[in-house]
Amino acid sequence: MHGWLRPLSVLGGGFGGVVVVTLGLAGLLVPDRASSFPATPSPGSLADINERGLDPTSGVPGLGGTITVSGDRQGSFRITREVHQGTYAIEGEGNRITFSGEPVRVSQVSYDGLEFFPDDDQCSLTTGNLEGAIGIGFADLRCDDLEDVRGGARVSLSGEIGLPLDRLVGRQLPESGGTATVGDERWTFEKALLLTWQQPARAGVSDYNLVLEDLGGPPRSLGFAYDIETHALSLANVRVGNTDADVPDGACSFDRNELGPHNPRILVVELTITCPSVEVPGMGVVAINGSAVVDEIGWPE
Repeated sequence: MHGWLRPLSVLGGGFGGVVVVTLGLAGLLVPDRASSFPATPSPGSLADINERGLDPTSGVPGLGGTITVSGDRQGSFRITREVHQGTYAIEGEGNRITFSGEPVRVSQVSYDGLEFFPDDDQCSLTTGNLEGAIGIGFADLRCDDLEDVRGGARVSLSGEIGLPLDRLVGRQLPESGGTATVGDERWTFEKALLLTWQQPARAGVSDYNLVLEDLGGPPRSLGFAYDIETHALSLANVRVGNTDADVPDGACSFDRNELGPHNPRILVVELTITCPSVEVPGMGVVAINGSAVVDEIGWPE
């Protein structure tokens, strides 16, 4: 997300210096906008999901799928829900498939009270053309001759499953981060993550949904608040060193451009900000201008 506060034209020129702000800016300029991803007819879109006969109402649309089991314990099971507990897994009906690595591989299968830990060559995830996929990618899963760790059974698995696109391929969108011109200074931000849920209220502490922090010298940061009801973003605070100043409502205007989903939970957006006059500690009243790429993160259900 480099170029967080620079003109949007920079992004088109190789994303140089532009920050893609993707965390919680989804409703920045459209207050009544629901936080959702576009459903264009491409791999991983809702149209593609419906065509495959998958249930779009079970958690993330298209996530998981039905797995057929052959061997000593024949049957099938459906996985539909993400689990983040140090590792990434999809579970359902008391069964679970755990993944590891980038791109992912199957590291554990929990089925019908059995536990399997496949060798690297026992399971495969084969994808088709994922160009144009929007958040979910589909892969054919196959695991051959898995043996329960307690010797209870040998089984094989097969089925088509949907996984977050970033688990199957490298990131296709620009990394988050950017820059801002604050008075006569240039601030650079390496990360831009926007949390789209209510931040906890703690005595004497201000938690912001998006914090852009410059690490090139004395601590300097811009803190943004996100309204979970109107989806509006506002610059709320500017900090230099150990001193900070609150920013009044309406001091800045924003322009937002969706670049696409990185995965079902993260929408990447390009944001520009224009603040004609803001009180900045140690600098007085100055202008803040720039552009950024931001990862807008939805609440993990």
